[in-house]
Amino acid sequence: MRMPKWFLFTLLILANLIWSGSFTATSIAAESIAPTLIVMSRMLVGGLLLSPALFAHRRNSNSWSLPKTIRIALLGLLGFTLPVTMETIGIHISSPALGAVSIALEPLLTLLVSSVIFHTRLGPRRWFAMGLAAVGAWVVAGCPRPGVSGYLAGDLLMLGAVVCYAVYNAVSGRLTADVPATGATSIMLLAGGVGCVPLFWASGHPWPHQVSPASFWSLVFLAVLATAGAYLVWIVVLQDHDVASAAITLYLQPVFGVLLAIAIVHERPSLYFYMGGVMILLALFLGQYRERDAANRKAGQETDRPDKVQSR
Repeated sequence: MRMPKWFLFTLLILANLIWSGSFTATSIAAESIAPTLIVMSRMLVGGLLLSPALFAHRRNSNSWSLPKTIRIALLGLLGFTLPVTMETIGIHISSPALGAVSIALEPLLTLLVSSVIFHTRLGPRRWFAMGLAAVGAWVVAGCPRPGVSGYLAGDLLMLGAVVCYAVYNAVSGRLTADVPATGATSIMLLAGGVGCVPLFWASGHPWPHQVSPASFWSLVFLAVLATAGAYLVWIVVLQDHDVASAAITLYLQPVFGVLLAIAIVHERPSLYFYMGGVMILLALFLGQYRERDAANRKAGQETDRPDKVQSR
């Protein structure tokens, strides 16, 4: 049974709302916990929370095989171990400017990778929507300029994370389409967590002897909601949704980030927020409208051709 498009879109909005708080939660958690340990904990806890699904689907022998498991585990290393590690370290040593800019780059690079690998045809309307949303995300962040003196290493790490995310976003839906989404997410997270173990030991960071309550609850948020919950939603949506429509919703994260700041610390938004927010909402409408319009045209063409059998 296919989920309705409006429900999938609602799930994407919820996932982006959760992800919008992950940058702040990571910064708070890093005050008491080493960045590599944060990543390892997120992946392992998230994967274990979803692991019961592996046993639930074990009766269906056609769902899983060793090649599928290895393929999905490697996807976890690409989509979780590498980018989340680089992103976490980058946030810890860099300025927040690249965090905002990376949000603008990730969807565009996702579409570029998808168009190259799968020859996805997006059309000028969708590309215009993505570009408009990218500018909007940059404006919401206050038009920051990356590369602040002393932060170049963090900037490069976050840009590398964006490239990994883009490849993962483009291929994850197709590479997991033949297996249950919950089990696939569990394997990817567990593989990503195991891949972080040598990185943690190689970093030389000690095991924390004392963790502040704020860092602990930030880590819980990152592991349960931002990892197990939000990444599961992403896989579920991509298995039944096109990459372009999903990627464009990533631009909601800077808007949600400002809204959370307003709600929590009563921050007053600047004119940049309203200008960028309008751009992003308009881009979301244009990106979704193209899909509906094309579907309506296709349905009309099929109706006009009685000699062709319609199917889903």
